[in-house]
Amino acid sequence: MVRVNSINFNVNFNGKRQLKDSQDPVISAAMEELKNIKFDNNDVKYVKKLGAKPPFKNGQQAYDFIKDNDIKVKFMKLPSDDIHAQWDVTNKTIKINERYRDTKSKAVILAIAESTLHEAGHAKDLDGDSSIQEEINCLSLNSMAHRTLNAQDPGIFETNDANILKNGVNLYSSMYFNKDLSGLIEKVRHSYGALPAGDSKHPASEFARAIKNGEPNFVVVA
Repeated sequence: MVRVNSINFNVNFNGKRQLKDSQDPVISAAMEELKNIKFDNNDVKYVKKLGAKPPFKNGQQAYDFIKDNDIKVKFMKLPSDDIHAQWDVTNKTIKINERYRDTKSKAVILAIAESTLHEAGHAKDLDGDSSIQEEINCLSLNSMAHRTLNAQDPGIFETNDANILKNGVNLYSSMYFNKDLSGLIEKVRHSYGALPAGDSKHPASEFARAIKNGEPNFVVVA
């Protein structure tokens, strides 16, 4: 039986920091979820062995960064349904694909929180540049977040078949935490292979170079 999950959008902000402007209720709910995301210590150790350098230690740090830098999080039309979220440096906006506006699925709300976390990782440089290493770093954020959220509510992400789940947060987390990294390497290379392996702010790891060079047999060294 498929569970149906909904979320009450009447969100109360009890912390010291509050959103200054009136946000879309779905975005507000996702931001509340973002604040509560924590990473498992073993997952952090794993992604660092892989070569990632997570830009934030938890969701609260990402939330504070968004707030402190007056970054907007908004539903907007994106070029493709396969683009779930995007960092727009010119307008200091994390764009969420508008197809998820008005969702009542908690699974999708959580996925929006994960996607916001990922894009906040890109925004942290306050530039519009990227590299394979930067993508690896940001993908580590939503992959770890996904595992934490799924552990807190097992099966929650099986309640909806939205694209942001099946071809987004579900997919990347399963590939990131897999002994066989060939799927992740192929996926990241297909999406970001035109980017440099690294840059001055994100020196390339061996993993980033393996992706750039199309080496599918990379293994994590214990």
